[in-house]
Amino acid sequence: MEIGTPIPFDIYNSNGRLLLSRGHVIETERQLERLIETGLYTPAPADARRLGATGRPASLLRNRVSVFERLAEVAIRLDGLLALETPAAEFEPGLRNAVTSIQECCALDSDAALAHILVSDAPRYSRRHPTNVAILATYLLSRLHHDEAGAASAAAAALTMNLGMLELQNTLVRQQGELTSRQRDEVYVHPSSGAQALRRHGIDDPVWLQTVEQHHEARDGSGYPAGLRDDAICREAQVVSLADRYCALVSERADRPALSPRKAIKELHERNATAIDAALLGSLISAIGFFQPGAYVRLANGETAVVVRRLIDPKHPVVFALHQDTTAPYDSPKKRLTAGNRDYEIVADVKPNAVRVKIDPEALWPPTATGWTPKADP
Repeated sequence: MEIGTPIPFDIYNSNGRLLLSRGHVIETERQLERLIETGLYTPAPADARRLGATGRPASLLRNRVSVFERLAEVAIRLDGLLALETPAAEFEPGLRNAVTSIQECCALDSDAALAHILVSDAPRYSRRHPTNVAILATYLLSRLHHDEAGAASAAAAALTMNLGMLELQNTLVRQQGELTSRQRDEVYVHPSSGAQALRRHGIDDPVWLQTVEQHHEARDGSGYPAGLRDDAICREAQVVSLADRYCALVSERADRPALSPRKAIKELHERNATAIDAALLGSLISAIGFFQPGAYVRLANGETAVVVRRLIDPKHPVVFALHQDTTAPYDSPKKRLTAGNRDYEIVADVKPNAVRVKIDPEALWPPTATGWTPKADP
């Protein structure tokens, strides 16, 4: 939910009184803050289905599951799905359900979904990374008003893009030395071998398969395995490729620390300018803002804080201070409005490994701010 865009569901207070109807435009930062503090967002089943649900989303509403719990479930579910332990008849429905969960999370609280990319602590890279890529690709395609079927296929492709190198992916994230020749060969063919594995498991969606096959192609012809150029690469593959590159840069690896979102954008712009559609990179910058939710920053007063909410002014998000450099961590995060107070202005990025406290995502992005509240079955 963002300022200046129609809300996709009805908003009620704790007494069940309708506060705002679906389609209303939230016009000010103060109005958004008041709704976050007091509103309980309860989309009707029909509205939730329009957000991408299949079947009834009642369990999501009834159990008040947070964005982080929901996305963690997606990552866990990927283990069995990507290991191809699921019968072929259940494979595609399982992945489509995972896509639905991601779509719902992005629609109901995009700040929390984007924060998941930076603060998720899922241990296995092979399930954490594709989940994050699918989140970012879903959000980007939604903002680009991409057709729903194509966007869903792109998210499914993001979840399965590395099916041809699952174990190698977990190895490489821990590896400091150069790739062996055998590893390079496996990396080079994994888009094709992944698509072949999907076909053997019953996937015949052409956009899904094409996106997996092309997610390492580049507009300047420097990609692989086919060396495609420009619009020979489908739009879905270009979006997934950009999300893949970005999420890899903001993730820590054995051979390098995680980059801050702003440094990751700079890296993409400077080193991949000809490989990526400039307009698409601009859309990524616009989508995540100057300060992505989940990023750590330094305030002018010396506090280390985490970005929680983007506002209409991208330079001044809502942050929560975690600690001062010279003091113990605060008992609980302290809300800071970075606009209008020089002490709370953001002056620098902070590396995650320099933060001296582990955040609780449930406290910073609570379920009541994302639209999930108990609701009796109709």
